[in-house]
Amino acid sequence: HDSTPDREARSSSQQIMYCYGANRRAEAPARLLVVGLTGRQASALGNVSGVESWRGASVDARPLEDVFPDRSSLVYLTAESDTVLTEVDAATTYVIGGFVDRNRHKGATHAKALQLGVRTARLPIGDGDAIVLGKEASRVLAVNHVFELMVRAQSSDWAAAAECLPGRKKKPEE
Repeated sequence: HDSTPDREARSSSQQIMYCYGANRRAEAPARLLVVGLTGRQASALGNVSGVESWRGASVDARPLEDVFPDRSSLVYLTAESDTVLTEVDAATTYVIGGFVDRNRHKGATHAKALQLGVRTARLPIGDGDAIVLGKEASRVLAVNHVFELMVRAQSSDWAAAAECLPGRKKKPEE
């Protein structure tokens, strides 16, 4: 990820900061583990004041496959998965791909999951699913929105959890 432009590195570290904030406010906080940050992304997160003392969060520069040699409890969240996540399982570690996508890396997290032999799932977003977005809204969410949805879904249903999404993603009231 060293080729990530500075702007995207800052954006990803800002999204991680938002994850930490959402976790602190959560009814049932999750363990936040940031892995595999190198180069510009690592230095951008390192510039965030107090990151090393975040409670319930840790940063590990090693890649995912080194941090989790046994990947049986992992599920990679990716919009391209055929499996719809129906509930958040406390015994499962959910992986949120850290690409600040901008549609340039379409399918990259799904390909990474397949390469590592990690199960995949997608959030229940779309027509007929628990979370229905506005017609113009992309199903691809920022890392912090995925994280907050997952944390909220531990203690509520998906529709209630989706209240955290920004207005531009929400379906207009009928």
